[in-house]
Amino acid sequence: MDKELFGQPYDNSDPYWIIKSYFDRMYGSGLFIKAIGYMAEKNSFHVDGAYCSFPDMDSCYDEEHFEGVEFAYGYPPEDNDTIVVSESICYKYLAIACNKYLKLHPEDNLKVNAILKHSLIHDG
Repeated sequence: MDKELFGQPYDNSDPYWIIKSYFDRMYGSGLFIKAIGYMAEKNSFHVDGAYCSFPDMDSCYDEEHFEGVEFAYGYPPEDNDTIVVSESICYKYLAIACNKYLKLHPEDNLKVNAILKHSLIHDG
């Protein structure tokens, strides 16, 4: 059984490798469905070494005030292992990851498509 959707090694010249590694980590940890559910509701979801964060403008922490979606890789993540992307880019990779997931798990088609259909993030 594949433990990754995008697969390593990641091309560090690809600015979105961090997003791909996030989905690979969620899939490999058996948390893919849970992670995309949180993401679709604009809720942050992390495991050690893979982070997806949405802004919290009500937070007292300045680092939680940003626009877009932040992905980070590593424990702890360093600045060059962190990227903030638009919701449109986030949705693009969410859709790609879901398509890859469904090729491996067609039995989850209804579940995944229901999450995407009700997603609060969109492609534009």
